[in-house]
Formats: sequence, C-alpha cells, structure tokens
Amino acid sequence: MLLVTRAVASSAEMSSTAETLNCDVVVVGAGISGLTAASRLHAAGFSTVVLEARDRVGGRCFSTPEGADLGASWAWLPDETNVASVAKELGLSWVPQRLDGGVRAPGGQRAPGGGEYMAPCGPGALRMDGGYAALAEALAKTLPPGAIRFGADARKIAKRAEGGVVVECGGVTVSASRAVVAIPPRVAIARVAFEPALPEDQAAQMRGTQTWAGDWCKVVASFKENFWRKNGDAGVAKFGANALLAVTWEAADPDDLGEKGACLAGVNFGAAACERLLRFGAHADKKTGRSGDALRAAVKKDLGSVFGEAVVDENLVAVYHQAWTGEEHTWHDGDGGALARGDDPRRLYGHPALRKIAPWGVHFAGTETESKSGHVDGAVAAGERAASEIKSALAKQAREEEEL
Repeated sequence: MLLVTRAVASSAEMSSTAETLNCDVVVVGAGISGLTAASRLHAAGFSTVVLEARDRVGGRCFSTPEGADLGASWAWLPDETNVASVAKELGLSWVPQRLDGGVRAPGGQRAPGGGEYMAPCGPGALRMDGGYAALAEALAKTLPPGAIRFGADARKIAKRAEGGVVVECGGVTVSASRAVVAIPPRVAIARVAFEPALPEDQAAQMRGTQTWAGDWCKVVASFKENFWRKNGDAGVAKFGANALLAVTWEAADPDDLGEKGACLAGVNFGAAACERLLRFGAHADKKTGRSGDALRAAVKKDLGSVFGEAVVDENLVAVYHQAWTGEEHTWHDGDGGALARGDDPRRLYGHPALRKIAPWGVHFAGTETESKSGHVDGAVAAGERAASEIKSALAKQAREEEEL
C-alpha cells in the first residue's frame, strides 16, 4: 500500500483554513522552478501544495501590466530547449528583441547603430509575449484552485517521525511525503531551518552560491507611443555614472510586435545601484511594481537627458521598478559574501551539493541548481528534474510497500 496521502486532492481541501494540510508533495516557492515541479507532479496524479511568501507567482519573473519585464527578460532559442518546450506546450509565444536603429548617449548624442553590443542580452534574444510573468501565470493555471498559498513564508522543514516531511509556515503546517525547495540556495539556507540539519558541505555550498541577478535593479517606463522607433532609434541608450540606469532597450512595442504597450526598460548592476533606487521609497503599487512620484521624476530626468526632455515629458505614462536586493525572498548576502567584481556567479551553479536530495525527502530546484544557468531555461530544467526525482522515489516506495 502506498503511504502517500491524498488529503489535498480536491480544490476545497487545498484551500482549507485548517492549521494542518496533508498532501503528497509540498513545494516551497512559486517561481518558475517550483511551478514547473508542481505542474508536472499534479499531472502525474500527486496532490501538491505550493507555498509562496509573496502575494504573486513568478519570483524573479515579474512583469508590468504592459508585459515589460522587471526581472528575467530573455530566451535564446533554439539553444534553450526547456523553456521553449514548456512555452509551446502552454500556448505562449515569443517576440524578437529588436536592437536595430540609432543608439543614444548622455547629452542626446546619437550613433547610427551598435545596440546589439550595448544591450545586455546581445543579438538573437527573444522576449516572451506578455512578459515572463505570463509563463508563471500559465503554469499556475495548470494547478487546482487553492493549490498555491500566498503569504506563506516557509521557515522550517523537518523530518516527520513516521516518514516524510513537515513544513512550518506561519500558522500553517504542511505534512507531505516529499518536499521541493525551489528558492535561491543562499536564501534557503539563511531563512529555512532544516531538521535534521543539512550536511555542512551542502550548507556551505548553498551559502556560497550567489543568487542570479540578485543584485540587479530594473526600471520600466511606459509611453503613449514608441517615439524611439518613430525617430529611427532602437531604444538603446547608455547613461552617465550618476544616472539610475546603465543602459536601456525596447521592452514592449504595440505597433509592430502587437504587445500591450510602448515601453523602455533599463538596468543597473550591484548593491550600490540597487540602494540608490531603493532610496526613492517603496512601490506605489507593489503588485505591479509601479513607482512613486519621486522615482518617476528621477527616471523622467534620466531618460530626458538622452532621448530629449520634451518627447519624454509628452509621452511618459508610468514608471515601474524592482531592486532585487530589497527582496528578502530573493537576496541574502550570507556568510559566503559577495563575489569579486567581474566574477561570474554561474561558475558555482549546478554543483552536485546544490541538488543533493536529503534522505528524508527534501529535493532542491531553482535555476542556480542547473549548470551554467541563471536563466529561465535553467529554472524550468530544475523543476522538471525535481519532479522526476520525486516520481521515481514515490514509485520505488510503492513497489517496496507492495512487496511487504
């Protein structure tokens, strides 16, 4: 007899307000990795509860209402087969990241081209139509209503005396046969108490693995029209040392690409850049990432310095921002400290210790657990791997019980 419980198989039970929930698998984190794992496990017939500390799905896949990305932004196809496959399965589509046209510099200086060298994506990148939040939302819709519990900050994962795991999350306890931890490794080891403790080599590797793009900050400005295209520009611009942004690019275009708005996105890198952005205060709307008046004015000034004050002032609709160092569920400096300048954190990704399964049933996912990743493609691959591990483990458990 298979000992996994089916107590959360119905949507009514999943949305129960009882203090204890029972399911086959509990997933910590509703980013792309956690949602992928949960979706695959649900499709295989396992009852699944997803615990998400935020009030939205997606994690670092966070998009504005216009579909411009404040987090993960691109895919490189056909090389990134995992995200390409799931997007096709869910009926999602891609638009090209256009970099052709004039580029701008401080003072309004204009060069006829070169955007493919200035934008951080380089040539050949694609954006998801609707932003990467569309992928998270589509994955979430494959789960039963109530399977995702928002505002659920998992702080303890313990071995269950009778086998399996117990996850404590505020006033809610989830009891399951298996768990998937699908949050950044450094955040997991800093914020979640594991009982029994993880082996020190595994814990040390998690502490030393910096979250991908965790010290990046992004700004999106939406406009009445894509004035940069009408001026023969790419939307790519570089900014001076004192600006909030390092470089911008076109993040959405309704005219030629059929997206929901006309947007420019910009990025800057490092904790100091994030701190400058955070000094302007909290979001005016946390759900969408919309900025307050002070940051809107600062972004308007920076964009005006390269694209022209009059055209920016006439067309600006809204400003959105995200500084990931201000997100405790994404960023933690940890005992491992920051990497040296220029050091690529991806050299540590995919280490066997980051995906080592705890013998009492805890599996690890997230893009950092995949070699040379950091991209959404790696997040999908990690979720698929964790789901496969669990299906194999529970099938083995069922066979062993049948033999008793």
